[in-house]
Amino acid sequence: MLILLPPSETKRSGGVGISIDKAAIIWAALDPARDVLIKKLGTLSKSKSKAVKALKLGKNPERDIQSLRELLTAPTMPAVERYAGTLFDALDYQSLSAEGKERAKERLFIQSALFGLLPATEQIPYYRFSASSKLPGIDLKKHWTKAHVAVWPRMVGPILDLRSKSYAALNPIPEREHYTVEVLDEDSGKALNHFNKKAKGAFVRAALEHGLESVDQIPQIAKLAGLSARQSGFVIELIVPSGF
Repeated sequence: MLILLPPSETKRSGGVGISIDKAAIIWAALDPARDVLIKKLGTLSKSKSKAVKALKLGKNPERDIQSLRELLTAPTMPAVERYAGTLFDALDYQSLSAEGKERAKERLFIQSALFGLLPATEQIPYYRFSASSKLPGIDLKKHWTKAHVAVWPRMVGPILDLRSKSYAALNPIPEREHYTVEVLDEDSGKALNHFNKKAKGAFVRAALEHGLESVDQIPQIAKLAGLSARQSGFVIELIVPSGF
């Protein structure tokens, strides 16, 4: 199965890879859409006040604004290592086995608001741009939905969608076999926030280490991650036990 993850607002700085102006990101069909956003952000970065408002930057936005000016020339690192935070800490890509890393390369994708769908090991620079960001004259959902028309057919196999609602809405999966993942508390049956991300990271780690081939294996993979799972049509519920 192919696995889709959201990105993280928290990102690691630095990188050692070649910049994206020297090595194209996969799926050239997305390049025009990426170029539009990169140019818009370059223009936006010329005004601190406009950049802070559009991107909801904090009290010390200089570093983030400077990164917008250097998107094409900045050092890069694999997306799955660039993103940090609860989900990616639980996934802990660096400690995966060789087999797990190979599955991540082939089956794991991350939805970026700036770069579109990315193979998890694709090299990207540090950036600040999210699904809630606002750019003049750009409707992000229309922008990315149109751009991905040529990409979805290249993704072969059923899809397990663990993206957050905002990122799933940014680029809806067309009519094909896919399953949406929800994370619920075992005791209350309610949706979770912090443990939502931790549970998704732990589940994806188990899926990569043990090889998730079909939806029928999800309960087994969930158990290996310290969770349980149940299926309702095309919705997969991951159940988080007390003390997880």
